[in-house]
Amino acid sequence: MLSVNLNRNPPWSSGVPLKILQTLGGSDKTMIVGGAVRDWLSDEPVDDIDFATKLLPEEAMKILLDSGFNVKPTGIEHGTITVFKDNKSYEITSLRKDILTDGRHAKVVFGGTWEEDANRRDFTINALYSDEYGSILDFTGKGFKDLENKKLRYIGEPSKRIKEDYLRLLRYFRFLSRYLDNIDKASMDASILLAKNLNLLSAERLLLEFNKILLSKNAINILDKIIKNDVLTNIFIPVLIDNYQLNKSLLKNILAKLINYKDRLNYPFVIYVSFLITSIEQKETNKNNIISLVIKKFKLSREDKRLLIRNIDWLLNIKKINKITIINLWLDYGELEVMDFKDILIINDISIKNDLKNAFNKPPPKFPISGKDLIKKGLKEGKEVGQVLNHIRDWWILNDCKPSYSECLDKIKNFDN
Repeated sequence: MLSVNLNRNPPWSSGVPLKILQTLGGSDKTMIVGGAVRDWLSDEPVDDIDFATKLLPEEAMKILLDSGFNVKPTGIEHGTITVFKDNKSYEITSLRKDILTDGRHAKVVFGGTWEEDANRRDFTINALYSDEYGSILDFTGKGFKDLENKKLRYIGEPSKRIKEDYLRLLRYFRFLSRYLDNIDKASMDASILLAKNLNLLSAERLLLEFNKILLSKNAINILDKIIKNDVLTNIFIPVLIDNYQLNKSLLKNILAKLINYKDRLNYPFVIYVSFLITSIEQKETNKNNIISLVIKKFKLSREDKRLLIRNIDWLLNIKKINKITIINLWLDYGELEVMDFKDILIINDISIKNDLKNAFNKPPPKFPISGKDLIKKGLKEGKEVGQVLNHIRDWWILNDCKPSYSECLDKIKNFDN
C-alpha cells in the first residue's frame, strides 16, 4: 500500500461530505473513493463524491437517518445507499467482495478489508481512497503512479477483470479519452479482443455508457479507436451499421453540440445515431430496417423513438426547409423542438437565411381559433373539425400569422359542410 499526503484540503474537508464522513465514523470506517479522488488529484472538477464504508448498508442507513440526513436505499442489494442534500447526491457503498460474476451481474458479500475492496475495482486510478484531510491511500500500490503518468490500466490481469463485467471495456474507452498519450497495451488488447461479448449486456447499460463516451473529452479520438478496432459493430449487433465512420468534419460538429444535451438522458445517442443512419448509403427500406433494429436493440422509450424518427426525417428532407416548417414546430411542440431543428442545420453547416433566423428566434402568436370555435359555428364534432382547422391554420401561417380571430372564422365559408 502507498500513502501520500499532499497537504491541501480536498472538496470533502467541509460541508455535507465532511458531515457524512464524521457521522459514519471518520476514516477508520469511511473514506472517499474513486472518481472524486482521481479528479481532485488531476485538478479536474469534482462532480460526484462517493464513499466506501466498513459499515453494513442497513447500519450506515440507520446512523445517517438518526442524524437527520435524507437517505434512500438506492442500490442496497449491492450495498449502496444515497444521501440527498441541496440538490446533490452522495453515494455510500459498503465494502464488499464479488464472489460470483458472469460478465453481467455479480453476487456480492459485504465486509472485507480496504485492500479487498480496492482490488475488486476496475482501474488502478479508480481505486484511490482519501480521508477527510486529503491523505491518499493507494491499496493497489499503482494507482497514484499511474495517475501521475496518465496511464489507464486494469487492476490485475485485464482479461479477468473484463470477464467479470463486460461493461468495463466500454468504461475503459470512456476513461481512455483522458489518457491517450500513454496507452497500456495489455489493457487495450484485452478490451478489443473481448468486445465481441458486449452483446451480452443489457440495452440500458450499453446505452448509458455509450452516451458517456459521446460526451467524454476527446470523444472523436475514442470513437476512431472504437470503430477501427471493430468495437462499434459489437455495440450495435444486430443493427446493420458495421463500423461506419462519419465524415470527420461532421462528427466534430455533432460532438461540439452534444455537450448541450448532457442533461437529456439519451439524446446524445439519438443525435449520433440519427446522423449515422442517414449517412449510410442504403436504400430507404434498409434505413427503415436499421431504425427498427436500433429501437428494438436499445429498448428506446416512446419519446426517444419519436426523436430518432423525427431527426432522420429532418435530415432526409433538409433541403425542403422553409419558414412554415419552423412555425409549425413552434405551434405543435414549442421552443425545444425548434432549437433541436436549428441544431440539426448548424451541425450540417447549412447557412440560415434571414427569414429563417426570424422564424427560429421569434415564436409566432398563438393560433387564434380552436376546434370548439368551429363546432360553435355548426361543424360536426370529429374528423371534419380537424381537417378544416388545419386548412385554416395553413392559410393563417401563409399570411404571416396575422389574420385575426374573426378573419379565421370567416374562412369556414370556404369549406363545404
